[in-house]
Amino acid sequence: MIDAPSLPADASLNYRVDWSAHGSDHCVATGWRVLPHWVVLHILEGTYHCEWRDARQQGRVSATNGEVLLVPAGMRHALTFEPGTAADGLHITFNLYHSLDVFSFYRVPWVVLDAPGVDVADATRNLTALLETDQGIGVGILAARHTAAYHFLQQVLAVSSELPEREWRLFALGRLQSSLQLIEMRLERPPTIGQLAEHCALSRNRFGELFKMTLGVTPKQYIDQQRLNRAMSLLVHSDQAIAEIAARLGFCDPYHFSKRFKQLTGETPSRYRCQVRKSLALVLPVTR
Repeated sequence: MIDAPSLPADASLNYRVDWSAHGSDHCVATGWRVLPHWVVLHILEGTYHCEWRDARQQGRVSATNGEVLLVPAGMRHALTFEPGTAADGLHITFNLYHSLDVFSFYRVPWVVLDAPGVDVADATRNLTALLETDQGIGVGILAARHTAAYHFLQQVLAVSSELPEREWRLFALGRLQSSLQLIEMRLERPPTIGQLAEHCALSRNRFGELFKMTLGVTPKQYIDQQRLNRAMSLLVHSDQAIAEIAARLGFCDPYHFSKRFKQLTGETPSRYRCQVRKSLALVLPVTR
């Protein structure tokens, strides 16, 4: 669990749900895709299969009745299912300092089953039920949703194991948090490495070393990843033109944006938009 004194007193924890489905039998084979959030599927009937691959390895997992499938954010994957399958589904992120995936500090199982799976399954079902209504909600429902979301987080962490480097990474975040907040606020015009280092009262070299040790990527790579994550959400959940999204996120032109986007996802922005919307049964107008 994420407890004091591992994190500074002013550490922020928030969540975001980009899509949900409660008790749905409208299943769609997704094809290969990359999403900026975790995919959660609580299987009510039937079976879901997930093929996945990263730069070093690949694999295939399956989840059946009562089990919960958890697909990591940023993982290239493809979902298929057996006839008659129904599930509760979530696309969700839990972030420290607005942009750091909480689950990146843990070894989260792909499939949760047996007794622990019941608690994760119940938490998923409760949260998707509360998210099902999107009109006429009051403060009470909003509070219930927040409570259910953080209860879901607790249940997933309860079946996960801490990574060995978790403690010192969390400690180092105390030195880097102001730079992460600055990046979040200025994604459209990213700050320079020198500005970020100055913001943390560190030398440029020390800042770069600490950033890479803590987050596993350079500051530039991190900024690129955050911009492309934002782009993925905008492509799927807004009707903004691709050129408009590219300009909004500070890319010099749509061509450069499309090239970087394809390097990350394997798809052009227009194809990504169509494919992911189809898999989620979204009917927003597609504007290229």
